[in-house]
Amino acid sequence: MIAHNKPCIDSKEIQAMARVLKSGWIAEGREVEGFEGEVCRYLGFQGGHGVAVSNGVSALYLVLLALGVSERDEVILPSYVGSSLLNAVFLAKAKPVLVDVDPVTFNISLEETKKKIGRRTKAVIVSHTFGVPADIEKFVQLGVPVIEDCALAIGATFKGRKVGTFGQIAIFSFAATKMLTTGYGGMAFSRNKKLVDWVRDYREYDCRRTYKPRFNFQLSDFQAAMGRVQLKKLSGFLQRRKSIARKYYKILPPDSVWPPRNLEGKQPNFFRFLVRTKQTAKFKQFLAKRGVGTIVPMQTYELLHRYLGQSPRGFPISEEVAKTTLSLPVYPALNDSETRQIRSALVDWSKEGL
Repeated sequence: MIAHNKPCIDSKEIQAMARVLKSGWIAEGREVEGFEGEVCRYLGFQGGHGVAVSNGVSALYLVLLALGVSERDEVILPSYVGSSLLNAVFLAKAKPVLVDVDPVTFNISLEETKKKIGRRTKAVIVSHTFGVPADIEKFVQLGVPVIEDCALAIGATFKGRKVGTFGQIAIFSFAATKMLTTGYGGMAFSRNKKLVDWVRDYREYDCRRTYKPRFNFQLSDFQAAMGRVQLKKLSGFLQRRKSIARKYYKILPPDSVWPPRNLEGKQPNFFRFLVRTKQTAKFKQFLAKRGVGTIVPMQTYELLHRYLGQSPRGFPISEEVAKTTLSLPVYPALNDSETRQIRSALVDWSKEGL
């Protein structure tokens, strides 16, 4: 069975991690500092604008606190997104305000967001869903602090500029099967160094002259060494994903694929390649018999409004997307033989009619 997703690791990561082990220093240190600087430079900024943390949801929690989000504040976020965002909002003691998504990009709806902004709105979380850039400039113009959720989106661009550099602050994730991995891990990034410094201060609690509640949200040198290797490979990862996606585009009908082709000004990173079909279960079973692993990227029960007991009628697009999408393997570690196997299965399915 071809896995739906898996990390892309080779001897270079192993050598980097072995080097750290041999050094005798595996906690946060020079490797973490180096990784932070390299991610900042990748995004077009000097070092000091990013701080590495233990995971993506930790990054979001710290970002919310850095923006002053607290009890009785409201944070707007999409319903079609992972529950980790909801967890971070609740951990910050804020009230989540859910919004439906755009039917084309699956990103948070701009018009619905405008309707939900109120006097208690402290921030809007704009997820670049599965690596497809949102219309981020329009959200920034709303006058509310924008948190860019780039957990799945590093490498994607909007109008030639990397996502994560538009909003007040952004978060990234480096979990096992993300665009690049440190096993677990995440990062907060901002053009505003004061926000980044606040997150860095809260990240660790040892050796402080003054006391305030702080915790351990640190990344280790062991992880960061792996991340530095992965970051060097990111350009190749992006090209490989794009190449595989192009092969799928050639086989499948234009109205059945996502991301849609020719998204003006938006370059997705192809973290996911989805097929839109009303026969999701049948399609999944068909591909499994052909040795191709797939997933439903967001089950209906996982939609945030469902978790919170809100009426599905208020989120028709999220409901529709959850019921009619299936995710194909598109990760860089797919070899040519596996790619041909997937394409052959897609050709046969297309003959039956999507």
